[in-house]
Amino acid sequence: MPSPSRERILSDEEELNTIRILVAGDAAVGKTRVCELLCNGRGASELLLPLPGTDTQQDWTCGCKLSILREMVDADFRPLEVEVELWEVGGTKTYSCARPVFYDALDAVLLVYDMSNMKSYHGLVAWLFELCSLVRPPSLKYWDAGGGSGGQPDMDLELGDSRSSEQGILGGRCPVLFVANKCDLQDQQQRENFARNKPRPIPPERPPLVDRLLGGGTGDAFLQPYRRSTAEQQLLEKLCDFVQQGQHTEACCRDGQLHFDFLLWKDFVRRVHKAKQLDPKGGP
Repeated sequence: MPSPSRERILSDEEELNTIRILVAGDAAVGKTRVCELLCNGRGASELLLPLPGTDTQQDWTCGCKLSILREMVDADFRPLEVEVELWEVGGTKTYSCARPVFYDALDAVLLVYDMSNMKSYHGLVAWLFELCSLVRPPSLKYWDAGGGSGGQPDMDLELGDSRSSEQGILGGRCPVLFVANKCDLQDQQQRENFARNKPRPIPPERPPLVDRLLGGGTGDAFLQPYRRSTAEQQLLEKLCDFVQQGQHTEACCRDGQLHFDFLLWKDFVRRVHKAKQLDPKGGP
């Protein structure tokens, strides 16, 4: 598992030409295969076959997995090589408490869902809510610089730096691309209907942090019905609209049927790089 801190000190120019993209989504939606496709693919017409003797069975990602690729983009009317870091976090609840350590200093977000599993599509709202509310580990959010028993709580555990994170994501400083993976599991008509009329996502019953810290499940007797604050409700409504109206692209990572819009991907990288140039300290 990579360290959240970088191993070498980058120059200012190298830092601006390196973008960090978080890859997130529910478990088993194919995040790892999407990252492999982005790192190894050169176009939808090329087939990426597994190496002889390799096992195509994918294990679930534990913690975080880092992949690095380079893309040539047009910047200020000249070609520029941009280093792209893909930070893929595990989607299972087992590792949910460890994920926020990787949410700091992001330049963009790639949210993956399964076209054949609408639950993973609706779950995009929960992921965005988590990013807006958990950009730093609880130990850093709950206590001030004094730390330990001498620290003073200076922000709500759930809200954290939510205002700056919310503005970064919803305001475009941290671009978001939604990837509808496993598109081969739906026919062409279903895919076209979904592209034209994306349903409005259903927000989670409770904020993810409450669900994970207290154990979740409506049958737990010790859990009282959760009452959202007005701010939480307003944020969830904005995130539902954001998912429905956001930029979505299809992907298929099945061997022999690989498909991805690499032109759109390169344009996304260009937009992320431009946003970082305009606001080097932006993002969540």
